[in-house]
Amino acid sequence: MKYEEFDQQIREMIPRPSATITAALYRMGVETLEGRLQEILIAFEFISRHFRQNVLQGTYEIIQYGSAALPDELVAAAVFLQAGDTSEHMAQMAKDGELMCFYCPKGKVEISPLALCSIQENGKRFDYYTTKFWKFSPKDILTRAKSYAEQRGRSVVGAFECISPEGEVSADLYAGQRVLSGPWPKMTTALSDIFGTCPAVAARITFDVDRGHATVEYNPLWQKARMEHGQIAHREKHPKSFCQER
Repeated sequence: MKYEEFDQQIREMIPRPSATITAALYRMGVETLEGRLQEILIAFEFISRHFRQNVLQGTYEIIQYGSAALPDELVAAAVFLQAGDTSEHMAQMAKDGELMCFYCPKGKVEISPLALCSIQENGKRFDYYTTKFWKFSPKDILTRAKSYAEQRGRSVVGAFECISPEGEVSADLYAGQRVLSGPWPKMTTALSDIFGTCPAVAARITFDVDRGHATVEYNPLWQKARMEHGQIAHREKHPKSFCQER
């Protein structure tokens, strides 16, 4: 992609574009991402639809503080900015590797797959999040986790680290294959803070091990965004993807 095309798309998307910042982002795309500039644009497009305009502006400005946020870090930065953090602090977190491998949208008009997840076991609560909402059945995943925990003599919380959205159960799964991500207290707190005021957080999922059921509380703003972008209702296509709602 030539600079002129990249600059034009930035100008159409960012509230207050800067020639200096755009040039720096373009260099990062060419040098660090080996020319995959579209990944930057897709991340900004996702942020523009799910977050406030000042958050979009803030993620765009991160690079001016000395450390760029890569495409898989930009959405994480947007979550923190929506919760009240600063672009300067996001640059430091990116430099320290604290935003890595959160979530990177693959295409335009993608609906957010982010959701809060909590596991309640033996009267204790453990907070996680997922970047794979819609891709798994909470009820089925809970059943698999309980079964695996019983077979291996471990906690159900620990068993969740061995389950993929497709239902594969293996202790060898790497982080990107797991149905749940975390624990990352800063992120789960930020996601909780913006739930109900930002369509980026799709739902709160509660896995109640002690009572043996899972519940989903949907974010109305996420549901509205999904309908506005013409998404096909998964309840019709994949009825097993949903559990008890509240």
